[in-house]
Amino acid sequence: MIRSCAKVLQAPDEESLTNLATKLTEKGIDYKLWIEQPENIPTCIALKPYLKNDVKGLVQQFKLYS
Repeated sequence: MIRSCAKVLQAPDEESLTNLATKLTEKGIDYKLWIEQPENIPTCIALKPYLKNDVKGLVQQFKLYS
């Protein structure tokens, strides 16, 4: 059983989010990319629960948001 654990990571810019979305798609990781409207700007990516080892390599460049 996996405990529910939410982490919020900070992306430095829009390009980082879109690059992450591309990598997640390539690796078959399920996610949702939020697009802020009406500006049409990516603002957030949410992943379904995964084991840390399955996604660590994809998100390790992002800092923990505090």
